[in-house]
Amino acid sequence: MLKYFQKPTPSQFIWLFILAPLLLTACQSTGKTASLNPYHGHGSTALKGIIVTDFAPDGTLWRLFPTNKNIFVEHSTDLGHSFSRSFKVNPEQQKINIWAENPPIIKVSRSGRIHVLYYADENQRATTYFSYSDDQGRTFSTPILVSDEATTAMHYMDQMLVDSTGKVYFFWHDTRHGRHDPKLGSGVVSLYYTTFDSLNGRLENQKITGGICSCCRTATALAPNDKPVILARMVLETGIRDHALIRLLDNNQWSKPIQAITDDWRVDACPEHGPAISIDDQGRSHLVWFTLGEQRQGIFYAHTDDYGQHVSHPPLALGDSSQLPGHPDVLAIGNRVYLTWQQFDGQQTDIVVQHSIDRGHTWSHPKNVLSVSGRSAHPKLLRKNKKAYLIWSTEAKGLQLINITHD
Repeated sequence: MLKYFQKPTPSQFIWLFILAPLLLTACQSTGKTASLNPYHGHGSTALKGIIVTDFAPDGTLWRLFPTNKNIFVEHSTDLGHSFSRSFKVNPEQQKINIWAENPPIIKVSRSGRIHVLYYADENQRATTYFSYSDDQGRTFSTPILVSDEATTAMHYMDQMLVDSTGKVYFFWHDTRHGRHDPKLGSGVVSLYYTTFDSLNGRLENQKITGGICSCCRTATALAPNDKPVILARMVLETGIRDHALIRLLDNNQWSKPIQAITDDWRVDACPEHGPAISIDDQGRSHLVWFTLGEQRQGIFYAHTDDYGQHVSHPPLALGDSSQLPGHPDVLAIGNRVYLTWQQFDGQQTDIVVQHSIDRGHTWSHPKNVLSVSGRSAHPKLLRKNKKAYLIWSTEAKGLQLINITHD
């Protein structure tokens, strides 16, 4: 969906009209899937149909289940055919606030610690909280605020990474530096981060960069050296909203943003359509994104071996352009790369997958695996050891889980 600050062009109106239903989908299986129970132990359905998941190192599937007032977690040892009882994350009721581009997050570290990030309305809407559990979810730490200016500055569209040592990185869009260059137009915020570990707790917030498109969720991944890499839609001085890569260097300083994608999308609007990134064990960054730029329109894939200095060209166009594909995700496992996205034919939404066995050089034919109508979150890819899973949260049916591994 596009949130405009100025009157859109006719072509942008067409894309907006057709893309809007993509945010309102629910799932009906057309392939071999596991349909996961949409109810948690208290008998409620997930808020807005959004459920997020992660596989633990031992293969246990964990899911985070938001309701209007509380956050719950549950786990399954049989790929979702059955789940444990629900465990409450926040002991006190809060007004939970999530949407498809701003979902909660659950991550399980190598040690088995369960990390949860969620949003609740406090002094600011969608204030970010963090909690963790070291006893398989039976008890959680008291939720803490991620932002140290949570009461005065809006912050949202967080990402959370957990490295191999258990150190947690948080990234988010922040409005505390509200006086941006007027040449950049509206809808521009700063990108902040902080870290958390058991020894030091949460550290002071630090600004990474300004010039971030406010309504497109930033994507993050860990490089082989365990350092974070960021793919963000940035607002350039010319008003163009194109994607850049930023990484944490060995000296623990952030690199300057490198414009990795040149689409020439000049629009004074919030596309509400964030990118995705996955980095393979040889350091290749696999990128997917949406654009309505002068150079190209739709969703695309490309890769880079040097964090944006050189990027494969031309980008691979994904999906049927007549059905306006959107909200892609990418997952790299060894030499294999998996893609998924959703596309809309005017009546129903299809979930499509595609794969490469040679690190993104050649690709299989796209395959429709789910057909939908109603309301849902965006499709996501999860790794379980060397297997790839497509998981999709829907208001009507809870979760759909598909093994899409290509051996």
